[in-house]
Amino acid sequence: MSISLASLEKAADESDRNFVTALARGLDILRCFDQPGVELTVSELARRVGLNQSTVWRLCYTLIKCGVLVQNSNGSGLQIGAPALTLGYAAIAGQSFPTIALPYMRQIKAQTKGTSTLSLHQAGEMISVLHCPGEFVLPNQPIGWRSSLTSASSGLAILAALPDAERAVLTQQIAARDPLAWPRRLERLERAQTDYARFGYVMNNQMLGGQYASVAVPLLVSDAGATRAWGLGCGSLAALWGQEHMHRAGDALLHVARLLQPVLLHTS
Repeated sequence: MSISLASLEKAADESDRNFVTALARGLDILRCFDQPGVELTVSELARRVGLNQSTVWRLCYTLIKCGVLVQNSNGSGLQIGAPALTLGYAAIAGQSFPTIALPYMRQIKAQTKGTSTLSLHQAGEMISVLHCPGEFVLPNQPIGWRSSLTSASSGLAILAALPDAERAVLTQQIAARDPLAWPRRLERLERAQTDYARFGYVMNNQMLGGQYASVAVPLLVSDAGATRAWGLGCGSLAALWGQEHMHRAGDALLHVARLLQPVLLHTS
């Protein structure tokens, strides 16, 4: 999953004289190599990053000279070079996914003033793994705290993103556990699916009787035929977060999710 140059430049204030656009463009090209062994032509890279081919070729030429990109045997395609691979392996080796996610969660907290959270889906429940406290923290929800998939934004985000067959199995289990509550939970899930289809994140301002608002994105990876699912969220008092604030938080979460997604398969 690559991130467009437009999203990177949008994140930088136009008046920020310390932001180096050429460097950002080079990094944007490297992010296109998001699958093992992938080879891409200059025209494919230009299409992905939204720049003209001559500009992309100059950037690629510089990366080739530095050894970060290499040409394939017939010279028509490019792939990641050893220095970039070494850097990537050094960054990931021996680290868990929460460890890698933590600095980005701190950034989300600083940007939104909300509490950022990381939860793991296990057996139909969301387990709290990590959080960075913001202006308001939900009481009685320590690390290890469990919640149902339909009661937390992170769980709803995962349900919305799962393949239809996996979602159907989970929703049947949820409905069977509490048939009376299922219509209300189904309505919540349908709103989450609408949000996810439109924005890529899920919003929920119904927690604690409407006193708490939260936003979440899913991080999914298929591992040995099973889907491993994390939920990255952020929330605060509803009185502090209107719709505009929730959308800003959602955009921040989506940006971080795109950065973290490629490392999921290589971490625990």
